Amino acid sequence: LKELFFKSNFSSHQTMADQALFGYTEVPPTAPPLVQASVVNTQPARQVTARTPQQSVEQIRAGMVELGVPGGLAQLLAEEDSKIGLRMYLLDNSGSTGALDGNLVEPGPGGTYTFRPASRWDEICALAIDHAKWNLVTGIPCEFMLLNCTARDQQSPMTEGRDFVHIDRSTGASDADQIASLKRMLDANGPRGVTPITVRVQEIHQRIKHEFQDLIRQNQFVFLNLCTDGMPTSPTSGQSSAQDQAEMCQALRYLCTDLPVQLVIRLCTDDEATVSYYNKVDEDMELPLDILDDMRGEAKEIADAGNGWFAYTPLLHRIREAGTMCKLLDLLDERRLTHVEVKKLVQLLCDSPKPLPTENAAFVSALKDVIARSRPVFDARSGRMQNFVDFNGVKRALGVGGCSIM
Repeated sequence: LKELFFKSNFSSHQTMADQALFGYTEVPPTAPPLVQASVVNTQPARQVTARTPQQSVEQIRAGMVELGVPGGLAQLLAEEDSKIGLRMYLLDNSGSTGALDGNLVEPGPGGTYTFRPASRWDEICALAIDHAKWNLVTGIPCEFMLLNCTARDQQSPMTEGRDFVHIDRSTGASDADQIASLKRMLDANGPRGVTPITVRVQEIHQRIKHEFQDLIRQNQFVFLNLCTDGMPTSPTSGQSSAQDQAEMCQALRYLCTDLPVQLVIRLCTDDEATVSYYNKVDEDMELPLDILDDMRGEAKEIADAGNGWFAYTPLLHRIREAGTMCKLLDLLDERRLTHVEVKKLVQLLCDSPKPLPTENAAFVSALKDVIARSRPVFDARSGRMQNFVDFNGVKRALGVGGCSIM
């Protein structure tokens, strides 16, 4: 059965590298197959029709603007994300997500937000609801899948409504009814069980391959967003072994090699071992992968990377959580932006009807007037309303006025 998931040309050296990465060098002959044949989904291909590029751009841009995204950024995201045909969210509801060290972000008066302590599962559920609404407005079909379902045994296939909910405005169902369906599934499945991420990833692999054939034929991408607080385990153990960790890496690598899939891992924990494991996956494996913390954690990482001169808003965080083809947004927490990238990001965030000058000193001079006309926004790092960029911070980032960040 492993041949079902690991093609002969995929492999031996990559598999050995993944095993060595986590200190695991050999799969015991008695190890069970990673997915039993009975759980491979055999449902007919889902009718998710790929939109024309122009339809997609127009719908995404209109939705982004409706949600409050600045016009320039909305246009860029619409052009880049028109290549996304589906977003899939794998929601970790293992027993550890009952821990009470999660965070909820709640809107307040005048554009402000407050942070409230909650369970990790509450945080994951809030993320799912927010992203369901986001994708409905932008017109991108999405699915939300449970890691563990109360009513499912290991030998049964994934079933819509029980194990996952498909949300798509083009189906004709009302937004409210679709959100209610998702809430029912989440309410019926609280924290329980272990963390069989690898098995679920392989099931998702087969579902994409067999149920979303039109998207693949049209060369559209699928974003898989893994919302988790822990390292992978087998379906029968609560302990994550080196073998479990290597097998998850193999499953993710094969998924992205075999199909047009990009990955986002949204961590809902501050556990050092878990964060270190996923950072190692990101650093040492060549995968189309972005790893994100919660909003305050990401704001701090962006500032630590040398890009703390702009307000990191809930909108920016949701865009990055959802997964985007816009590479500039991927770079924010990876390295200091170049002068060209700084000016491009400012231009996207300022919502100015005309382009700002390209020369650094003239750019900064024009920016001062733009800031004066702009409304304040909420910044996750400071926890307060402020200008969309810090004027002196931009000057330092561009080396204008004798200030330069090296």
